[in-house]
Amino acid sequence: MLKERVFADRVLEVKPSATFKYDAAAKKPGVINLTIGRPDFDTPQVIKEAAKKALDAGKVHYTPSRGIPELRKAIAEKLEAENNVADLDEDKILVSGGGKQIIYCIVMALAGKGDVVAIQNPSWVSYEAQIKLANAEVEWLTLNPEEGFIPGADFMNQLEETNAKLLILNSPGNPTGAVIPERTIKKIMDVCVEKEMFVISDEVYEKLIYEGKHYSPASEYENVITVNAFSKTYSMTGWRLGYCACADREVIAKIDIIHQQSLSCCTSFAQYGALAAFSDEAKKASEKMCEELKGRRDYVMKRIGEMDVICVKPDGAFYVFPYFNGADDLELADELLGKGVGVVPGSAFGSQGRGCVRMSYGSANIESLSQAFDRIIN
Repeated sequence: MLKERVFADRVLEVKPSATFKYDAAAKKPGVINLTIGRPDFDTPQVIKEAAKKALDAGKVHYTPSRGIPELRKAIAEKLEAENNVADLDEDKILVSGGGKQIIYCIVMALAGKGDVVAIQNPSWVSYEAQIKLANAEVEWLTLNPEEGFIPGADFMNQLEETNAKLLILNSPGNPTGAVIPERTIKKIMDVCVEKEMFVISDEVYEKLIYEGKHYSPASEYENVITVNAFSKTYSMTGWRLGYCACADREVIAKIDIIHQQSLSCCTSFAQYGALAAFSDEAKKASEKMCEELKGRRDYVMKRIGEMDVICVKPDGAFYVFPYFNGADDLELADELLGKGVGVVPGSAFGSQGRGCVRMSYGSANIESLSQAFDRIIN
């Protein structure tokens, strides 16, 4: 057996992904799995056909490290038309292996030993891990369940006081489903501009908003790296395609160094498939999925109303993050697993997640959700 000294400190300090851990536990026979962060819809047919066509055409070799030019051009056009992010071209876009890979490359390129990266508390489990892998320090900014996990006074006061070099902002959010209002994002961005702080705007759930509308801070601020992916919008989680964009070419060039030395490039035929995601057919399929998820969200909130918890209705993504009034969330997750329902304990997402559990309705239809809540409540 290998001794611990064989391993690097960074590996010993970072825990395995809690979502994957609890997803594995929820795969037992008879368990209704509300752990995994993915939609259970198929990838739109037009995208699959485009990938098949690319395979048949021999698109099986290396591509440029930043992605095929056609895809980067389409992404730039999308960001200008839908997100009002102007002044982009192919050299300001980088395509990588999913949103997780692209954020890892950004953090590795921008943060290092002695640097501080601020993140929402609670927030997606991989932010903290990736910051630690970069030998940087994490600073948590408080979100509260009573406020629907929208940044409030506590968050803003901590942001004003931080000496962080980088802020990761996620809206719609994982694990909470919270959609941060435009006016709040602008307040956050004004502080970041004043403090010369760069912002990673993680917008992978931007098309899964049920009330309100999405706002991309890069539409008005230059100190932003916009991150997005095909995973959630088009149910392409297994394709592993994400991208980032920044008005500063040098920022993209430095991120690409990490990307080249870790992944080289994304799967060639998957990139050609992703080109079809910008078609009307794919957009209609995505909109239909969003409508179905909204119905699931509404049903989940109806059933949560039968429980003694704090849970403000989330406006986006496909998660709810109820607070069970100080309960031990680890014990609660184990208890619910014993009842045949898999959830993720909230403390995995930060200290403000203690007493909460994350329930994903992305991969559970109404019938399964009904059975799950019957088990939880009874």
